[in-house]
Amino acid sequence: MGDKGRKVADVDIIWDGKELDWMDPGKCREYLRGVGTRYLVNKYFEGGFEKIISSYNPGRKYVVGLIVPCSYGKPYSQSYIHYLIRSTISDFIVKGYVHEIVVTNVGVVPHELDEYWPYCAYDWNPKYETEEIKRLYTDVLAGRLKRYIRAFKCYYEHLAAYLRWDSDSWRAVEIVSGDLGIEIPNLAPRSASEGEVEEASLNGLYDDPDLILITRSSTSKLRRGLSELIRH
Repeated sequence: MGDKGRKVADVDIIWDGKELDWMDPGKCREYLRGVGTRYLVNKYFEGGFEKIISSYNPGRKYVVGLIVPCSYGKPYSQSYIHYLIRSTISDFIVKGYVHEIVVTNVGVVPHELDEYWPYCAYDWNPKYETEEIKRLYTDVLAGRLKRYIRAFKCYYEHLAAYLRWDSDSWRAVEIVSGDLGIEIPNLAPRSASEGEVEEASLNGLYDDPDLILITRSSTSKLRRGLSELIRH
């Protein structure tokens, strides 16, 4: 039978990813790009977080719940900065010692949900933040993180952060630490040499304030800090 007589199978959609919609599977996939109240508090982010609190389960107990920043690249785990952080502690992750908890304008995102919508489809650009929105971001994130820790603290022997010391995310963690009366050490460095940051930027190719987190001395400090928590 020639090509004109051949019936073509319907393969227009082989996979549509519905199971990766954390909210309303298959119904809403808006790309949420922007900075402002709407991109902190909306039905998708609020609904997604409520579902995490009510339906999510870390699945096992970990030695350390490690609070890490979000990234421009999505999913987080495939971004440049997250890839290098994860490479540094991959053995701790594989052995089940460390669980990554991403903090972002979306809220609090356990690592294993990073491919789900809406966590894979938003962009908050810090360069457009005002002082007012920075304060609001800190307050909203602190509230969500506090609820996450209260809900799942039994799954972690320790909590630690790996966040820039001058970041609003770290300020939110400090607020939660004080409010809950728990210790959450920051394993990140306070500074790094210009040479190391330049090397991490691939000689100027990549620009991100979180580059300080992936310098050689910084990732070594992270390993040492986690090793100490795991031993104890």
